[in-house]
Amino acid sequence: MKEKILQFLKTKLAGVQETYLKEVADFYAKSLTDETKIEATFTDGVVDFIKLNASQLQKEGDRRATEASATAVKTFQEKHGLDENGKTKAIPGKTDPAPNPDEPAWFTAFKKEQAEKQAELNAKIEKQEKEKTSSVLTEKVKAHPKLKDIPASFLAGRNLTPASEADIDNLVNTIETEYNGLKQELVEKGVIQSQPPKGGGAPVDGKVGDDVNDYLEEKFPKAEGQTKT
Repeated sequence: MKEKILQFLKTKLAGVQETYLKEVADFYAKSLTDETKIEATFTDGVVDFIKLNASQLQKEGDRRATEASATAVKTFQEKHGLDENGKTKAIPGKTDPAPNPDEPAWFTAFKKEQAEKQAELNAKIEKQEKEKTSSVLTEKVKAHPKLKDIPASFLAGRNLTPASEADIDNLVNTIETEYNGLKQELVEKGVIQSQPPKGGGAPVDGKVGDDVNDYLEEKFPKAEGQTKT
């Protein structure tokens, strides 16, 4: 019976989506069992109502589809920096290559996205390489012969990472100069003595020894593993 009702509705409602007519036929087939009553059941008023209802449903479906499409387009444009014409928006201070007019906007956006991902990956790799290089250079500075007698606490907090391999000696010389300057300043102020007092007199400030490092090693203890020369 459903098929007979459907065929009748198709003749009366040309242009209405068949999926909708199938739903109507299925609904009426539950109560309409006599084929001869089909035409009497679907009067002009009933047919007009079905047609109107189908039209309203179609409009609502179109509205939702249009709205969903507009939302999807807007989301895509915002994600890829495109304007309403599908062209890449200009970013202040940044100049992008002119887009190919024969290239689809979605493909231009795809290429841009891939380029940004690659740039991000390159930056991450570059950062890792710099950190690795800095670590190696720092260890070379710490192991430099000129710094072997300088207390580790004197080096604490100082920048021990040169800009490059060629700058290692300059950095080491700077640290050595600062350390020697501190030693000289302490001697001049009488805090320590560089030579023991003659004639067996009492040492300055009770410090014994002829090496300024005796005092500095007390104030700046050497790191574990360092030995006094």
